[in-house]
Amino acid sequence: MAFLKYSLVRAALFVVPFAVFLLLGIGGVLSAVYACIIAFAVSFLFLRGQRNAAVSDVSDVFGGRKKVRTSVEEEDAEAEDAIDEAQRVEEEYPEIPDPEAANEKKQTNNGA
Repeated sequence: MAFLKYSLVRAALFVVPFAVFLLLGIGGVLSAVYACIIAFAVSFLFLRGQRNAAVSDVSDVFGGRKKVRTSVEEEDAEAEDAIDEAQRVEEEYPEIPDPEAANEKKQTNNGA
């Protein structure tokens, strides 16, 4: 949640100066450059706490410390993993026919 909050504040810090510069008639490219510089400077100077909280949230999710799946999703994933593993085992190690059973089958076919 902190990441979303920080992102929205950063977007607002960009959009407001961008709109002001466009209304002043500076032009699209220069307005974007100036707005980017202002947004960076303000967020760097005044949003340290929010930035650290956002970084903490992101590192928790990608570092594996924060649970991002529900229990139902985890059960589904475990079932899918079991099915996938069973299919891989069948592909890697197909059933080898029993040579004795094959010989017996040949003998019964020859005797008939």
